[in-house]
Amino acid sequence: MRKAKALSMASTLFLAVTMLSGCGSASNGNEDSSKTGASPSEQASAPAKTDAGEKVTLSVVHYMVEKPKVDTFKKLTDKFTELNPNVSFDISVMPVDKYNDNIKLKVSAGDTPDIIFGRPAGMVDMTKAGAFLDVTNETFVKRVDPAYIPNVTYEGKVYGLPIDLMTNAVIYNKDLFKEAGVEVPKTYSELLKAAETLQSKGITPFAASWKDGASYMSFMWPDMWGTLLVNNPDYASKIIAGEKSFSDVAGYKDFLQRVNQLSAYANSDAKDIDYDRSLQYFAQGKAAMDIMGSFAIGSIRSYNPSGNFGVFMYPATDNPEDNYMTYSTDDTWMIGAKSANVELAKKFFDFMASDEGAQIWADGVQTISTISKDIKPVQQDPISAEFQAVFQSGKIVNNQVKPLWYGQYDDTWQKVMTFFLVTDPAERNVDETIKKLDDGFAKINKMN
Repeated sequence: MRKAKALSMASTLFLAVTMLSGCGSASNGNEDSSKTGASPSEQASAPAKTDAGEKVTLSVVHYMVEKPKVDTFKKLTDKFTELNPNVSFDISVMPVDKYNDNIKLKVSAGDTPDIIFGRPAGMVDMTKAGAFLDVTNETFVKRVDPAYIPNVTYEGKVYGLPIDLMTNAVIYNKDLFKEAGVEVPKTYSELLKAAETLQSKGITPFAASWKDGASYMSFMWPDMWGTLLVNNPDYASKIIAGEKSFSDVAGYKDFLQRVNQLSAYANSDAKDIDYDRSLQYFAQGKAAMDIMGSFAIGSIRSYNPSGNFGVFMYPATDNPEDNYMTYSTDDTWMIGAKSANVELAKKFFDFMASDEGAQIWADGVQTISTISKDIKPVQQDPISAEFQAVFQSGKIVNNQVKPLWYGQYDDTWQKVMTFFLVTDPAERNVDETIKKLDDGFAKINKMN
């Protein structure tokens, strides 16, 4: 009875606001629980259907390329439309390397999307400029595990809804390891030895792509933001502030040397193939390992549904106790501050953060939910289960508590590192690379 009353009030308010607005905005049906008689958890776990009102289209922009994510997001929007027949979605996919620039152009042109994929800390310039809605006090934010709220907070305000975590580790082919007589490495020396052994058996050790950021960043991510971050927790922000240089960061040169060593064991065409092709390469058994994020599970499975794959922590050191898994909130959504449909966008966020919405995402994408520890895929993939097992070991570090590279800093870092990776390993120079990074960041700081 109490729940029915809440749903009725939500429907009535939705219709009233729609008729009064005349511009397509709608109420999110998210009244205070003391007024509706339903608890926030009841409202979140059972989204209300609304009567059909004025037709409204919510514009969405994202840069997701993984088919399982794209398909699962479509399931979320389809379900929301089923509950709210007057609502449809106009979804645009933008290339990741031009994403921030394209969003800036849209905002400056007065064409702010209703729903924007991305992280506030990764789009600091726009966050500072007020491009994203402050959602600090919204009900859907309260549904997120408090441990992950700092990842979507900037200067004390929450700007995003994170729906899952990205963990980074090494995915490996158990059958190829067995064939080569290789044990799961627990130290960096053992990882290097495993690569040497696999190569000697005619097996490509690592699948990789240096052609786009999604792959080459994944190759470096667990080292750059794992143990290195534990030992230097503020190094990114201090470099951006001009208080430190890359050459000052203890272990940064060692990190680049490890990248140099391991990348020499990648597929020979790494600089010519893209991210998706590198995943196919691994999934089809053409390489034994892929240093990759949990976001790739669905794509790998789409290429090899029955592959015998496992996961182990990336070992950056020769002391297993000093190795950490890096993680962050991954798929995060924001609302355009100048959206004409703010309340309806909030209503969709309420649905994504509901038990039903979170379960749809977990089932389709196989990642760790930020909404509840109890939400897991109904049929959990072994790769997903092993990512979770490493995560639950407690040897983890959140790489988004403080801002990482962004804007011109990120562009400079990626250009320098891309050049480093596409250069023949025998001709790479770690010291010169560090100098290029220091000079590039110093130049940006002078301009600012």
